[in-house]
Amino acid sequence: MSDWQVIEIRAADWIAERDRRLQDGSWTAQREAALGAWLDAATAHRVAYLRLDAVWRRADRMQALRPLARPPVQFARLRNWVSQIRPSWRGLAAVPMLLILFVGAGLWVRETAMPANSGLTEEVFVTERGGRTPLALADGSRVTLNTATRLRTAITPTLRSVWLDEGEAHFEITHDPKRPFEVIVGAQRVRVLGTTFSVRREPNGLRVSVLEGRVQLDRDRGNRRILLTRGDVALANDQHVVIGKRSARQLLDELGWLEGKLIFDQASLADVALEFNRYSTRQLLVDETAARIQVGGAFDATNVEGFARLLHAGFGLDIRVGRDEIRVSSPPR
Repeated sequence: MSDWQVIEIRAADWIAERDRRLQDGSWTAQREAALGAWLDAATAHRVAYLRLDAVWRRADRMQALRPLARPPVQFARLRNWVSQIRPSWRGLAAVPMLLILFVGAGLWVRETAMPANSGLTEEVFVTERGGRTPLALADGSRVTLNTATRLRTAITPTLRSVWLDEGEAHFEITHDPKRPFEVIVGAQRVRVLGTTFSVRREPNGLRVSVLEGRVQLDRDRGNRRILLTRGDVALANDQHVVIGKRSARQLLDELGWLEGKLIFDQASLADVALEFNRYSTRQLLVDETAARIQVGGAFDATNVEGFARLLHAGFGLDIRVGRDEIRVSSPPR
């Protein structure tokens, strides 16, 4: 059993216990503290816990098995990630079926032959704008696709390759020293043995964020290799690479989309609008004056109209809602 499988089993155990004890009233401050200690012990713990919790909550919405019978429970350790955690598990054996159910909820999958001389078959996964989908690959690795993402995979006994054609994906890679895992973005490759990281394809390059382990960024067809370690964030295009360092908290905030959240810490409204526009067909348009306002907090990624109402209530900005756009402007003086 791989390390990732052990972590995911423990995360599932925590969520199952939480649900059971909340129902019978035996969930105590001591157990909440123990859960918090486990979550703080490793980034991989937090990622596995949040991803599994998101899978089950989304499955609840799809199946509509029962209404929420009690108020959500707030976990202090996760409050910057999740506004509500809804405990409503059905049993751990249903995980494979849930992953299949997502095919009908914004995920498109097909098999297509690669070039005849390659001898490989690829799978293509596509999420729509505003979609978010977890995948389990044949090698045991886990991938979560963000909004408007297209990913191709080829997993064989000797090869583990994926192509990120557009969008963003979060990877939890099973360790296999004989088969390095590679993410190909245009002419650049991200190679790993076993780690946790995210890759986002930008208009002119890519962004790589490393949560655990080490990642190798290959450039110029492998002639230049850059090693990234935990906390590194690399922005790369055809000419340049810029590497910065992020704290664990900052990296987790950037992964708020795993819970359907956008988390900002005093970001300009211009940058906030760009992020919201990745998730909605109704675009947020901000005038030059309002664009300089600093915004912080956690927001529902797909509720751009609700965010606009907050801007009106909190900053007194004028909001005009149209069918395809929401215009935000500073009131005349």
